[in-house]
Amino acid sequence: MFNRSFTRAAALAVALALPMTAPAATLNYAGTTPALTFDPHATNDFVTAALARQTYETLVELGPGMELKPGLATAWEYMGDATWRLTIREGVTFHDGTPMTAEDVAFSIKRQSTSKLYSSMFGRVTDAVVVDATTVDMITETPDAVMPAKLTRLFVMSEAWAAENGVTEIPQLGSETAEAYSLRHANGTGPMMLEEQVPGETTTFVKNENWWGEFTGNVDRAVYTAIGSDPTRLAALLSGEVDLITNLPLQDIERVTGAEGFKIEETPQRLFMEIEMDGTRDVALATFDKDGNPLDANPFKDVRVRKAIRMAIDQNAIIERIMRGHASPVSLPGAPGFYGYSPEMEQPVTVDVEGAKELLAEAGYPDGFRTTLNCPLERYVNAEEICRASAQLLARIGIDVTVNGMVWPEFARMLVNGPDSSFHLIGAAGNSGDLQDTLIAIAYTRGDGMGANNWALFSSPELDAVVDELSVTFEEDRRAELYAEAIKLTQDEVHAVYLHQPAITWAMKDNIDIYVRADTAVQLSDVTIAE
Repeated sequence: MFNRSFTRAAALAVALALPMTAPAATLNYAGTTPALTFDPHATNDFVTAALARQTYETLVELGPGMELKPGLATAWEYMGDATWRLTIREGVTFHDGTPMTAEDVAFSIKRQSTSKLYSSMFGRVTDAVVVDATTVDMITETPDAVMPAKLTRLFVMSEAWAAENGVTEIPQLGSETAEAYSLRHANGTGPMMLEEQVPGETTTFVKNENWWGEFTGNVDRAVYTAIGSDPTRLAALLSGEVDLITNLPLQDIERVTGAEGFKIEETPQRLFMEIEMDGTRDVALATFDKDGNPLDANPFKDVRVRKAIRMAIDQNAIIERIMRGHASPVSLPGAPGFYGYSPEMEQPVTVDVEGAKELLAEAGYPDGFRTTLNCPLERYVNAEEICRASAQLLARIGIDVTVNGMVWPEFARMLVNGPDSSFHLIGAAGNSGDLQDTLIAIAYTRGDGMGANNWALFSSPELDAVVDELSVTFEEDRRAELYAEAIKLTQDEVHAVYLHQPAITWAMKDNIDIYVRADTAVQLSDVTIAE
């Protein structure tokens, strides 16, 4: 359970109804990691997406409560024949002053559908057809019942701008094309324009005075700085160098609330933490017997080993001691706030050290084995502490774990270019926030545009079949049954060790009015800074 409730939807509604009288202001804010690129189709990293969506907008937007609302598409309708018809908003211009057209929308759909990291969402798009000046048909191989939710991640880019700057095709991160024009430049339709992008360091935005939407805040300039060190990031806030920080270290909550002129805001994040295990390699990476000799087989492929690991890791202890109560336990690949989630699907696991040892012995590892847990630093709250606590818990059943801490860009490249990991901690949310999309992204067998974020290399033909039916089913009662069937398979086959849904905890000066969104985005157009 979260220690505090920060439900502010009613307060937000009142605030949005009031006239905005505060003078224009600059927001300096800091987070843990930088944007990996400013090409909105090149990565689905959540920090990058949260920054990119200040300048680039999506066809369907998310409201403060993660509800779907019109974006660059004012309406969407399923036409049958695996076709969604989109009505395009009129009167929208790109930051370079050119009008957004239906051709730009069709181009963006087709461009993003080629993105390796969005293949689980849009990899089955076969065409985007301009019907008329305000209508585009989006066609997929098979019907897709949750396409509107997916469109919250479909960013619209100018076709002419992309062609002029040599980025008609998506530059691939970690390749020779990574230093493309769209790494440091943007031309979206959003409320903020990108003034400067210094890769790995800062991102500067200025207000788009010609935005079609309504500003509810008073920020006309914002500077985001990536500060990976928790103490340094907190010091920047308390010294006044920045006005707001995301990912406040949980151990520093009392320090902030006890300091005059500062406050915190918090909400459950639409994300869950999990430890993934190599599901298909014949020989696991960085895994040995207790004497350091390579193993002949991959222990993680054996469901008994995966069950033993799940039984050994005490998620409640991690929540209490590492997360300080600012998280809620989960036992499935989803969490409250995900479309399709139901608490009835939860199946809490009882910690059983002796039972775990017995399972390891049955699998042929009576003495356990040695392995490496790859751990993303900076990106997630207390990630390194979670990894080290998990290593200590696994030591009780004979699995000796070396924690390999990696900065986020290095960790992300390791997964994207491989994945070159057999055991790692990761945060997951699919992309659209729907359990269907989450399952397709992280648990479906990799290949043919599916399983794009299946870094565990998990493969279950039975699960794939259930998800295939779920994807083309529109009838709600049957969808509920299929969600439950799919979730039970991930639990029975131990797709991963599901840990918890963390809170998003931000600290800020007390003159800032902001709504903390479950998707982690600091929505600059809605931020008000009082004098």
